[in-house]
Amino acid sequence: MKPILASLTLAFLAAAATQPALADRMRCAPVPAGQWMAIEKVIAKAEALGYTVRETKKDDGCWKVKGFDRNGAKVSIYLDPASGEIVR
Repeated sequence: MKPILASLTLAFLAAAATQPALADRMRCAPVPAGQWMAIEKVIAKAEALGYTVRETKKDDGCWKVKGFDRNGAKVSIYLDPASGEIVR
């Protein structure tokens, strides 16, 4: 009986440990494709916020912008597809 209990305990702990990682994934609110900002506007918005943009793509219902901040540190920011506001 102890091996079964130990296995169940380990399985529970492993599942509990992954929950924060799953909760960390940011998803934007669903926005119809016709209401998404144009990629050019997304890049302009990120640059106006002080980022140097290297890559922009759609990811998890958001615009994902990869690049550098004002200090030269690598960043990945997620923007709301309709408003361009930073969500993460």
